[in-house]
Amino acid sequence: MTNEQDVSRRDFLQRLSMVGFAGLGVGSLVSACGGGSGDADGSSSGSASESSAQSTGGGSQTVTLHPQGNQMKYKETEFTVPADTEIELVFENTASSPSMQHNVLIMNEPPEQDIFKEVGQAGVQAGASNEYVPDHSAVLAATDISKPGETVSVTFTSPSEPGEYGYVCTYPGHWATMQGTMIVE
Repeated sequence: MTNEQDVSRRDFLQRLSMVGFAGLGVGSLVSACGGGSGDADGSSSGSASESSAQSTGGGSQTVTLHPQGNQMKYKETEFTVPADTEIELVFENTASSPSMQHNVLIMNEPPEQDIFKEVGQAGVQAGASNEYVPDHSAVLAATDISKPGETVSVTFTSPSEPGEYGYVCTYPGHWATMQGTMIVE
């Protein structure tokens, strides 16, 4: 139970830090979210308002993603970042099942099933020695694989073109359900 309280407290503090973005309209999103999830598995519907998006000054931003409990899903299914900005993407693997190893591949393509499948299958071909990250033109950035309890990160520059870009986990079998959308404004 202490771990669930720590996660809820962390989520609350992350949301609270976003109030500083009220001038950008994010404050209204935070207040619309309500309190933390009461589900034992930590599941909730994730959105840009629930991911940790913090400005670190100097035109950079940090986004934190998590798995949805011990499921092959991201807790945060979308997040929003400014165009042409340095982004630190942090993935905190809060799952407890040893089989729930994950990564995050940010793509420079729209979030469509065909590209998720293509990159996901290419990730399996790339294998564990390559962290299931394929050498594919659609891959903009990728974290290493994280085991439960591990945190990994990657820093990249968001696309200069506003739009929707997909992200996916390419650990074998995960690409079909572990997907999300990075919105670039």
